Amino acid sequence: MVIGISSKREQILTGALALGLALSFWVSPVRAADIACRAEVNRTTVPQGGTLSLTVTAEGGLTWSADFALPEISGVQFFGGGTNQSVSYANGQTMTIVAKSYYLQVDTEEDFVIGPIVVTSDGKTCQTEPISIKVGPPADDAANPPPDQTGNRTRAPTSIPSDPAQSLDGSGDDIFITLEADRNEVWVGQQLVLSFKYYRRIQPWNNPQFTAPRTEGFWREELGQERRYRAVVKGRSYTVTEIRYALFPTRTGELTIEPAELAFPDQGLERFFSSRRRSGPRVLRTDPVTVTVKALPSGQPDNFSGLVATQAELKSVVDRPEVPRGEPVSWTTQLVSDGFLKGFAGIELPEPEGARSHDAGEGFVTRAEEGRLMGSVTREKVIVPSEEGVLRIPAVELSWFDAAAGRYRIARTSPRQVSVIPSDLPYLPDEDSGFLRNEVARLAQDLAFIHNVPSHLGSGSWSPLTSPLWWTGLILPLLLLGGWWLYLQRLSALNRDPAARRRRGALTAAIQLLEQISSASDDAGALALLTRAVAGFVADCRNQPLAAVGPAEVEAYVRAQGQPESAQRLREIMDLSESARFGGLGNPQGTGSLDPRALARETRELLENLARAKHPGGVSGGAGAALAVVLLVGACLPLAAQAEVDPARLMAEANQAYTAGDLDLTLQLYTQVEEMGVQDPTLYFNLGNTFARRGELGRAVTYYLRAQRLDPRDPDISANLDWVRGHITDLELSDAPLPLFVAQFVWLARYLTVAEWSLLVLLLVWLVVGLVAWGWYQGRFSDSLRRTALVAGAVLAITVVVFAWRWHGQEIARQAVVVAPEVSVLSGPDNSFPVLFKVHDGLTVLVEGRQQGWVRISLGGESLGWLPEAAVLPVNPRQES
Repeated sequence: MVIGISSKREQILTGALALGLALSFWVSPVRAADIACRAEVNRTTVPQGGTLSLTVTAEGGLTWSADFALPEISGVQFFGGGTNQSVSYANGQTMTIVAKSYYLQVDTEEDFVIGPIVVTSDGKTCQTEPISIKVGPPADDAANPPPDQTGNRTRAPTSIPSDPAQSLDGSGDDIFITLEADRNEVWVGQQLVLSFKYYRRIQPWNNPQFTAPRTEGFWREELGQERRYRAVVKGRSYTVTEIRYALFPTRTGELTIEPAELAFPDQGLERFFSSRRRSGPRVLRTDPVTVTVKALPSGQPDNFSGLVATQAELKSVVDRPEVPRGEPVSWTTQLVSDGFLKGFAGIELPEPEGARSHDAGEGFVTRAEEGRLMGSVTREKVIVPSEEGVLRIPAVELSWFDAAAGRYRIARTSPRQVSVIPSDLPYLPDEDSGFLRNEVARLAQDLAFIHNVPSHLGSGSWSPLTSPLWWTGLILPLLLLGGWWLYLQRLSALNRDPAARRRRGALTAAIQLLEQISSASDDAGALALLTRAVAGFVADCRNQPLAAVGPAEVEAYVRAQGQPESAQRLREIMDLSESARFGGLGNPQGTGSLDPRALARETRELLENLARAKHPGGVSGGAGAALAVVLLVGACLPLAAQAEVDPARLMAEANQAYTAGDLDLTLQLYTQVEEMGVQDPTLYFNLGNTFARRGELGRAVTYYLRAQRLDPRDPDISANLDWVRGHITDLELSDAPLPLFVAQFVWLARYLTVAEWSLLVLLLVWLVVGLVAWGWYQGRFSDSLRRTALVAGAVLAITVVVFAWRWHGQEIARQAVVVAPEVSVLSGPDNSFPVLFKVHDGLTVLVEGRQQGWVRISLGGESLGWLPEAAVLPVNPRQES
C-alpha cells in the first residue's frame, strides 16, 4: 500500500517537472543570430554585350523584408532573377537563408567592379566583398548581327542561352527561357517547328508577359494550346510551359527568327513583399535562331503543284457503288499533308466520261498532330451519269516535293467504278444549265432574284461627320443648355436680391390692385385702390416704403424714365383721386372723368407703357435662333439636279435584260446608272447579281457589300453575299466565325446604317440635354429623374462608341475585294520581289497603303503583302482612285 502511493507521487512530480521545463523553454525569448552575406558570379570574364549571373546569399536572423541594395555601375544593367528562402531552428536560434540571383547585361567595353551589396534586415546590416570583372571583345554573333529585310534592325542584346541543358550560371537557374527550332536547314515551303519553353523552379509573384518572336519571311501557325509539364535539367526539376509554332519559309536564304521575351513587370504584391527600390520590368530574352532555307532543286515537273512536305496522302471515294442513270453521285477527294496548304492551288479533278460534273464545295482544316501541323484539303463534286453501264471515275494525281527525300514525287489515287443502272428519267443530253435541279436541292440555296426599281433612287450614302446640318443638330442643344444654365443662374441671382425681385413684381402687383376696382363696393374705396396701385408701383420700382411715395415722387420717377406726359397724367390721376376721396366726389375743373373704372384702365395702360419702356423687346431670341436654324437647314439642303436621262428607266431596261439572260446588256445599263451618280442599294444588289451570274465573284462581293452598307437589314443582300462567298477559292482565308456574344453585338451594331446611328446620337443628345435642363429648372434631381438621366447618358455613350466604330469601319478602314482570278501576293511593291502566297477572286482584304500602282494588303496577323492596284476594288466608292 505504501509502495503504491510512493510510486504515484513520483509520477506526479516527474510530470510536473517536465511540464515546467517545457513551459520555461516555450516562454523563453529566442535569440536572433547576426547576419552574414556573400556574393558570387558564374564567371569573372565576360564579352562585351554578354551576360553574367550574380547570386547574393544572406543568412542569419533575417526577416521576410530584408533589403538588398545593389550598386550602380555605368554600362551595366541589373535584371532580377529568382529568390530562394529557407528557415531552420537550432539551439534556440532562428536561422534564415535568403539567396537572390541577378542577371547583369554588360554593355560597357571597360573592366568594372561589382561594389559591395548591402543587405539590411531589422536594423542589422552586412555587405559583400567587391568582385572584379574583366570585359573582353564582343562575341562574333554580337559583333555581326543578322541584317533585317528593312535594313534598320538594331543588335539584340545577348541573353539566356538557347540550350536548356546550359543554365545561366553554369549550375542551373530558378527561371530561364529557351527558343529552339527542330531543324536549322529546310527547303523553301517546308514546315519546321519552333518551340518556346519557360523553365521555372519557383513561382514569381507577378505573372510574366510573353512577347512572341517575330518571324519575318515565314508563314506562322500556332500548334494548339500551350503545354505544361515537368522536366529535369542537369539534375534539377522544373515546371515547363511550352508554346509551339509551325513555320513555313516563303523565300530562300539565311532567315532569322528574332528573340522571344518574357517580362516580369513590377506589380502590387511584389512591391509589397519586396523592399528593392528598382522599378520597371525585368526581361528575359532568348537568342535569335537562324535557319538556312534552300531553293527547290531543278527539274520540276510541268504539273508541279508547289506543295513541299514530308508526307502527302491523296484519297478518293464515291458515296455509292451503284446509281440509277440521271441521279447524282458524290465524288470526294482529300489531300492530307504537313505542307503549307493555305497557299495551295487546289486539287485538279479530271472530268469523267459519260457524265456531267458540278462543283459541290471545298473544305480546308488544320490540326496539330504528333507535334506538327497537319492540314487537309477536300474537294467534292456531284457526278450525274447520263449513260447506263459502268461509270469510271478517273485517278487523281498530284505532283509534290518530298522534303525528307529531297526529290519530286507523285501522289495518286486509284480509279473508281460506279455501276449505272437503267432509270425512267428522261435523257437530257443537251442540258447546259449551270445548276441542275438535284444540285440546287443539294446546295439548298440559290441567288435571290434582282429587285424592282424603287420609287426613289438614292444619290449616295450620307456622311454625317462632313454634314454641317448634323453638326448643327449636335452643337445646338449644347449651346441651348449653356444658355439655359446662364438664364437660371441669372434668375437665381435675381431671386436672391429682394429689391430686384420687388422690381420684377411691381407691374403685376399694380395690375392686381387695378383689377380689384371693378368689384369695389363704393367709388371711394375704388379710388383708394387706384392711388395705392400707382404709388405701390413706384415704391416697388424704387425699393422704398409705400408711405414714402406720393404724387410728387411718382411724377419725379416717371419723368426720370423719359415720359413726361405719363408723369403729368399719373400726377393728375393721383391728385384727382385724393381730392375726390377727401374733398367730396365732385369733379374739379379740368381733372377729367371721375369714373374709377375708366381711370383704372387708363392707369394700367400708362403703367404698362412705362414697364415696356424700361425693358424694350424685339424679335425674341428664340425666334431669332429658330430663324437661323431654318436658314441653315435651307442652305444645307442639296439642290436636286434633274438628269437628262432618267436613271429609273435605265434600271427598268436593265432588269428586263437580266430576266432575258442578256448579262452583257444588263451590265452596260447598270453601269450607266452608276456613272450618273446613283448610289442605291437596289442598284448595287442588282449589279452584284449580274457579276455573280457572269462568274466575276470578286466584283459581286464588292457590290453586295456596297448594298449592305446602305441597307443592312435586307435579307436578300445577306443571303446572296453568303452564297457567293461560299463559292470562292480562299475559304480558309475568310473571316473566322465570332463567339456568340460578340457575333450578337456585331449584328446589332450593323443592324442600322451609319446615317441611322448618327441620327440616334442626335436624338439621345437632345434627350439627355432636356433631362438635365429640366433637373436644373426644378432645382433638384429626383430619384426617378436621376435614374432616367443616367440611363440615357449610358445609352448615349454606348451609341457614340458604336457609331464611331461603324463610321471608322465604313469611312476610314479601306476594305477591298480581290477581283482578279488569281494573283500573287509579293513581299514588296514590284514584280522583282518574291511571291509570298496567292489569293483568288472574291477574297476580302484590308488596304493599308498605296505606292506607285501597288497596294499593301492585310489578311490579319502576319498575312501582309503587296498586290497590283488593279487587282482589288474598294468597297467604299469614295475610296476609288
